[in-house]
Amino acid sequence: MESAARIEPRSSPPQYSSDAYAYSLPGGFAHSSHTREESATVVSMLRPPVPRSDRARTLLITDAACDLPAEWLAQHEVAVLPIKIHVDGERFIDSHDEYSTLEFFRKDIAHRGIRAQSEPLSALETREFVQSMLRRGTDYVVEVAIASSRSKIYLNSLAAAQNLMLVHGRARRNMNIHDPFKMWVLDSETVFAGQGVVVAEAVRQLQAGVSAERVVQQLDTLRHYVHTLVVPKDLFYLYSRAKAKGDNSVGWLTYNLGKALDIKAVVHAHAGKTEPCMKVRGFDDAIRRVLDIATAKVREGLLTPAVCVSYAGPVDEVRNWIPYIALETVCQRRGIALHLSTMSLTGGINVGAGAFSVAFATRSLDL
Repeated sequence: MESAARIEPRSSPPQYSSDAYAYSLPGGFAHSSHTREESATVVSMLRPPVPRSDRARTLLITDAACDLPAEWLAQHEVAVLPIKIHVDGERFIDSHDEYSTLEFFRKDIAHRGIRAQSEPLSALETREFVQSMLRRGTDYVVEVAIASSRSKIYLNSLAAAQNLMLVHGRARRNMNIHDPFKMWVLDSETVFAGQGVVVAEAVRQLQAGVSAERVVQQLDTLRHYVHTLVVPKDLFYLYSRAKAKGDNSVGWLTYNLGKALDIKAVVHAHAGKTEPCMKVRGFDDAIRRVLDIATAKVREGLLTPAVCVSYAGPVDEVRNWIPYIALETVCQRRGIALHLSTMSLTGGINVGAGAFSVAFATRSLDL
């Protein structure tokens, strides 16, 4: 049982205007306040008068919901903004630690994940986190956030950005330094592996010597073309979680019918929207279908040389799947980076253990 749809990009993507994210919503979300200690910290991190590439001057940030390997993020100096997880009166911190995430998927998600809720850091907590990540010589901050339709991380980060720029701007003017401190916060408009595609492209461009401002412009366009396909494994988990949240979108009849026929719904995340796009008989067939789509798109040519894959379970299982091996082979031949990671804890509690996602950037997608 399948439904067909054709997704086309916006006819004319909105044009980027200078500092659109750094200065979004005049008046901002937070009032400016700083202490002498803050100003002293800011002054201590002013960059030396030595010409350097924007990569050396830029702090790149994403949040813990981004599906990229933790080792890869650390290697490329991408800071990870934590997310708070509340379940049964306890609080966990999703800091993108793959070992603790796998332990939760293995032991706890079946009976506790249904009641788990994620909570972003507040604007103040976000500001403090970014401040702690800044180093001497940091002039720019570029943050790629999970879709604003799914979380308040984007809005809280905008508030933090406004406050940081006011504090750092004042300190720089007092030191007669004319280069401004800038922070851009980008709404990736996607989730899971899709967010990874945007972050991977940011790293690639910065390493290639592209200016931070130009990178933000490019990402602003790219995000409209990122497609993420998600295959939840356990429909009962989705039904139970929806019921616990008072959401009746997954009814008992729908669950029983899906269970009886072994129907798996494939979810499509694109341009800020997340909705079912097809129904496939059996989990293995659903996985094959989405990986075959990704392989076909790699052969056609992607808009950025990266495919991201994530799995709410041991990734070694994925490496043995025949459709994944086929995708890996095509990526190697075409010079496309294939990133395989454990699904984030934040993502996993929403779609359940064993869920799978794959993402890439393409001009159009036939499903």
